[in-house]
Amino acid sequence: MQPSGRYGIVEAYAFFAQSYVQQYRPVLKAIARPHHFAWTGEPVLLDGQLSRGAEPITKYEWTCSDGTTATGAQVERSYAKAGTYSEILQVTDAAGRVDYDFAVVQVLDRDHPDRLQPTIHAAYWPTFDLKAGQEITFAVRSFQIGKTEGEETWDFGDGSPTVRVQSDGNASTLAKDGYALTTHRYERPGHYLVRVERVNDRGEPAIGRLHLKIEP
Repeated sequence: MQPSGRYGIVEAYAFFAQSYVQQYRPVLKAIARPHHFAWTGEPVLLDGQLSRGAEPITKYEWTCSDGTTATGAQVERSYAKAGTYSEILQVTDAAGRVDYDFAVVQVLDRDHPDRLQPTIHAAYWPTFDLKAGQEITFAVRSFQIGKTEGEETWDFGDGSPTVRVQSDGNASTLAKDGYALTTHRYERPGHYLVRVERVNDRGEPAIGRLHLKIEP
């Protein structure tokens, strides 16, 4: 029940974030969520202030989908084209440790409010204790593409060639084979930022990102 007296939906991300921190107790956790919704041309405030760690956070650095960069816990920007964007937040603590998260921004075309922007969902497994040379499975599915043509393009962040796959574009809701799968191995330990993208027939992008930490 909401304050209005009617039933509604509560944003769950705050509960997920708190549960993750309590269960895994990370020494540093970048947090750039929850998602943002905006019109084209409307200012969007990217906010990393919820990030936390055992040591004070000394630096907030943003890298956006158009290649621009900025520093500071909060950064304001806007988007000229509808789509789903994933902006990189890197935090550094006083001990020199780094962590990453992604601010997802879903942008609607102000001139065509009836058009839904494309979205994308990406995941990988195993999730924890990843080792150099280990095979990792990546899954992706795009939504609101409007047709089944087109492909998702993976950039695994290690300099290897991009990989193209094709999900069903949500052509069949809840289809068991709707996600497209591929595998990848990282040869060296380190932090890797993965990008996957698909563009609809209007040229609107759906960009997803993942952060993998590979151990020796």
